[in-house]
Amino acid sequence: MDLLKGIGKLAGDVTGRVLGGTVRVAGELVHSDYIKEIGNDVERVTAKTGELAGQAASGVWDVGAGIITSDKQQAKTGIDDLGDAVTTTVRGAGQGIEYVVESGKDVVTGIKEKDKQLIKDGAKKLGKAAAVSIIAVGVIDIVDGPDGMDPSETT
Repeated sequence: MDLLKGIGKLAGDVTGRVLGGTVRVAGELVHSDYIKEIGNDVERVTAKTGELAGQAASGVWDVGAGIITSDKQQAKTGIDDLGDAVTTTVRGAGQGIEYVVESGKDVVTGIKEKDKQLIKDGAKKLGKAAAVSIIAVGVIDIVDGPDGMDPSETT
């Protein structure tokens, strides 16, 4: 269902702009290009998360509707959407892990070779990855609610 894809993309774009923009403003206030870069990455990652959530929701809808109405093509479209969302998510996670590993190697190599610039660059990359992950995952937690809480218990 294209409507769900559109809603997911819109929600991700808006949330990404708000969060990324807020971080960029903080970077402007303290005159830090590093913090502004984090804001840009937060915006990009959050927008992609919304897009993937919309694609997954659309896939679930189409699979369910296709099964209920015996529309094999709609069910196949849903399965394809789910598969694409999973593939993109796994690929993105793999790239993130690779980035962290490479950055960690830079720090270790810098320590071994007493290369302060390599240590600094690797540490900055690790810090950036951590900041973006914390902010992006924090958004999911806010939407989902506190861990271990039954939504009916919050009222």
